[in-house]
Amino acid sequence: MPADTLHEHHYAQTAQHTMSPVHAVKHPPAAQTPDTTDVIVARQPIFDCHSRLAAYELLYRAHGMDHAAVDDGERATATVVTASFMDIGINRMVEGRLAFINVTREFILSGAALALPAEQVVLEILEDVEVDADLVDAVAALTRAGYRIALDDFTFEARWHPLLQLAHIVKIDVMALTLEQVREQVELLAPYRVELLAEKVESEAAFHALREMGFGYYQGYYFARPVIVSGTRMPSSRLAVLELLAVLNDPASDVEQITALVVQDPALSYRLMRFINSAAVGLPQQVTSIHRVVIYMGLSVVKRWVSLMVLASIEDKPVELTRLALVRARMVEQICAHTRGCDAGAGFTVGLFSLLDAFMDRPLPELLAELPLSADVQGALLRGEGAAGAALRCALCWERAQWDAAALSAAHIPPATLARMYLDAVQWAGAAAAAST
Repeated sequence: MPADTLHEHHYAQTAQHTMSPVHAVKHPPAAQTPDTTDVIVARQPIFDCHSRLAAYELLYRAHGMDHAAVDDGERATATVVTASFMDIGINRMVEGRLAFINVTREFILSGAALALPAEQVVLEILEDVEVDADLVDAVAALTRAGYRIALDDFTFEARWHPLLQLAHIVKIDVMALTLEQVREQVELLAPYRVELLAEKVESEAAFHALREMGFGYYQGYYFARPVIVSGTRMPSSRLAVLELLAVLNDPASDVEQITALVVQDPALSYRLMRFINSAAVGLPQQVTSIHRVVIYMGLSVVKRWVSLMVLASIEDKPVELTRLALVRARMVEQICAHTRGCDAGAGFTVGLFSLLDAFMDRPLPELLAELPLSADVQGALLRGEGAAGAALRCALCWERAQWDAAALSAAHIPPATLARMYLDAVQWAGAAAAAST
């Protein structure tokens, strides 16, 4: 069966689709709808070979679990469905893109998958599933109904042949294999018309090697980690960015200096004006001059936002990097706002600059040595020190669906509150990114 590309889906149809209520479908006994207060959520971006955002994998678990245990797989799958489509809202989480969702054998056989909108989801069949005639027949029925099927954590075995005839995407954990072993897997999959998705891509070298092998899609920390450049001079454009960031974060900079800095860059002025007058800020009336923007928003807030806009102006970086920086900055800011002795404004800066190395392609310690940041911000970024450091650790754990570790880093904040903070950060970052880039 031909495997269409991810970009051939018609996302506009999603809003017009009326989904059957999940509770109207007969679920397996173990897959009871969890209480909404137990729902915890994160998302991991999936990129195409041009580093463009293509989809998100949704990571849902009940509180107290960093992974879905084999004996609780049905409950985890039901949590995905009810949380993403009923409690939270799928558009809040994936913003019109495809949602990859792990599904179990029982979830497929029960018919529950048919409650999901086919045009908006990719159903990931887990690697430990029992492949038999019943499962193959059920998957075939799903593909005939327009559903896309992915095989998760795949290693080639003869038992997968019937599902490979039906699948659209095969996900390979490249961290678990050598490049030669990955190449062998690609060769074994060549007769099948499937797209390849590499999971846990950790370096630029791996990304380029996998792209040459024919992988079309990627997940992993490479897209939010620096590409270390050794023995080369920083491009002048990056050097100019660093110089701007130094001025912006200098405590001695005043209103007039920042205003002059913004005004001399027409593109930066435009983005700042568009942002201040956008729905993300929600002013009752338009602001028409940069000076009034600085006066209205406050110098510290303008410094933070102009810092973001300067980073977002760097070419050859995926747009999702800016979104991730915004989500992280907002999450750390909110955690700091709920933490005694932690300044929320400093928290925003810590979250934003935690990705500075990914933007600038240089190690973080080198970059921070050239910026006039406070000792507290430096300590939080480099060594995880203080309340802001703990808030950053919590945000990082949340991104990776490490719920227990996140709870330990922010023990004074209930998990349900952290979940709301993350969802708010995702939604807010989408609006802010659109207005600021």
